[in-house]
Amino acid sequence: ALTRDTGLDWWHHSHRRSLEKGYLKKGGSFITSSSLTRLAGLAALASGVLSAIGDLLTLVVSRQNLENPQLATTTSYTVDLLYLLSTALLLLGLVGLYTSQSRATGLLGLVGFLTAFLGTVLLVGALWFMVFGTPYLAAQDPELAESVLGQTGYLLMLLFGAVGWILFGVATLRARVYPGWAAILLIVGGVIAFLPVPLVGIVFSVAVAYLGYLLFTGRVRSDEQPSRVR
Repeated sequence: ALTRDTGLDWWHHSHRRSLEKGYLKKGGSFITSSSLTRLAGLAALASGVLSAIGDLLTLVVSRQNLENPQLATTTSYTVDLLYLLSTALLLLGLVGLYTSQSRATGLLGLVGFLTAFLGTVLLVGALWFMVFGTPYLAAQDPELAESVLGQTGYLLMLLFGAVGWILFGVATLRARVYPGWAAILLIVGGVIAFLPVPLVGIVFSVAVAYLGYLLFTGRVRSDEQPSRVR
């Protein structure tokens, strides 16, 4: 007969094997850690697409400002909302992009990931306020609405965002888990993404979308077995 201790030993052994294989049990169903990583890749892909659409719509806003300022305000709100959704998804995508190559990127990858994550969180906060707070403030005090973010907040967001993504791109390039040209595009995108020039954000968006596509489609399995996709 099985004793209580024997039963506990069997349960612990079975549970440990499930964890080693990357299974998470919830509600009777099993979700592998690789499935979660691929979902993070889908988040990165969606983030890049939404951001690129937002970049293209900024050209529409610029033209509408001259022809129909009221319509331009509505379009501008839509752009900010797209950027907010895109940046929120980018946080999820960044986690997947890092975990898929965490060992290969080493300390530089960890520093880049943490810095980029912090910068992206600050950007999410700024965009959230622009979408939900600025319209109310604009109706009450337009001058306050234009200056509420502040110089310090903008500089911190710029510093952590740009530096973090550049470091993460360099670590990705060195790890060679993802294609080198995509990592270079990510680095260039991190350098120019915050410049006040139309469409510069598309470079970063394309890089994130492609890396997310590779992760989502399973073309990048792990940092222990680099896929060396070109």
